[in-house]
Amino acid sequence: MKVRHDIHTHTLFSSCCYDPEATAAAFVEKAHELGHSVFGFSNHIWDERVPGASNWYKGQTVGYGLEEKDAIPSNTHGIKILFGTETEYCGMTDNLGMLAETAKKFDYILVPHSHTHQKNFVMAENPDVKAYRKTLAAEICEKLPGISEEQAQRMASTVKYQEVLAAIKEHTVDDGEYLADFLFTSFESLMVHPEFVKMAASVPTLIAHPFYPCGESKEQLSRVLGMLLAQKDRLFDDFSTAARMNVGLDVNIGTYRSAEDYKDDPMVAVMRIALEAGCKFGFGTDSHSLKGLENIRKGDAIGDAIGITEKDIADII
Repeated sequence: MKVRHDIHTHTLFSSCCYDPEATAAAFVEKAHELGHSVFGFSNHIWDERVPGASNWYKGQTVGYGLEEKDAIPSNTHGIKILFGTETEYCGMTDNLGMLAETAKKFDYILVPHSHTHQKNFVMAENPDVKAYRKTLAAEICEKLPGISEEQAQRMASTVKYQEVLAAIKEHTVDDGEYLADFLFTSFESLMVHPEFVKMAASVPTLIAHPFYPCGESKEQLSRVLGMLLAQKDRLFDDFSTAARMNVGLDVNIGTYRSAEDYKDDPMVAVMRIALEAGCKFGFGTDSHSLKGLENIRKGDAIGDAIGITEKDIADII
């Protein structure tokens, strides 16, 4: 199957995009060049009516995000333009970043449950890491008399998560198992979140990069995905729930690491289970740059490796 759509994209209206060429007009022209029949915009948005936004999300309000609609050119070369958004689900607090009522302002919604790199917002830190930071803060107070406990805690919090993990001599929690468990529990809690249930019933909704722990090393990714696949029945049950709710899945190009035919890629194995469970799919580059949109061509081989055909594509597409 040749993929002729891309519904996971980020222009300069997303705070994580730094490509000056990543404008709505340029994206439409690139979509035309790539031969797309459908193209979607899905910049990050946190509904300001929902409390709990991180500092990063606070500026990316609904009103701000909707402004990009005016930047979409009138000449779309016959491409069906979808104006969506990617919001957030914080599994650690069961907090969904958009109300179902607000979601109706968009053509579709992407909801990630696996932004595990956003520690202490989306996912709580590994308890070993949390304990180590407390110890580190106490050592800072001891070595720097006169600073407050709060200052010491802030200093300890700046040490990178992976650096803290490496510094811990005796682990009581396996970080890979901790991640795998979170991916399961966050997906399952999202599926029963009252606002998400209403959202999925009223607006086309897809899960962004499902079960992919964002920001992890290649080695850790392999471990975590292996742990997930070891619980195939649980994955099947979770995907079956999504299928019953008509919740689609984002085939996110950046989450597939294998070369050539992708047949041994662990994310392909995960998505084969989703296909077996009856899920529908939408492909997305998750590009934050104009050039990155070209990665959609990898989707042809990825889709073939999973076994996705035209009948398995989400209705919105």
